[in-house]
Amino acid sequence: TIHWSVCMSCGDRRPMPEVLERVRAGEPDPACLAADGTTTCGGILKSATISFGQSLVPEDLARAERAASSCDLLLAVGSTLTVFPAAGLAPLARQGGARLVIINAEPTPYDDVADAVLTDPIGEVLPAIV
Repeated sequence: TIHWSVCMSCGDRRPMPEVLERVRAGEPDPACLAADGTTTCGGILKSATISFGQSLVPEDLARAERAASSCDLLLAVGSTLTVFPAAGLAPLARQGGARLVIINAEPTPYDDVADAVLTDPIGEVLPAIV
């Protein structure tokens, strides 16, 4: 989530506002601080989101799979649905009986099994349907 930062060396997680406050205070590239808040492991901080090539957190993936298999509706927004394991959530939701709505400018491998495919700009579609 963008609300947290994570150290790429030691895995320490901190609220993102703490890191942003350090930047506002003049630290151009804050390094990871240890639990005491004064020493550093020297690690690079990034938002606690998954970057391309990084592995998903196993607990997060398991939670997403449970949610997909028991949901009533899965909205796939702005995704090609070609990168696994996240792309596997669409068929998992369908197998669980969910409706599948894909909002993407380009075709996806799941368009044929979707209940609806919307190709208009996401910024126009989402406000109209939520």
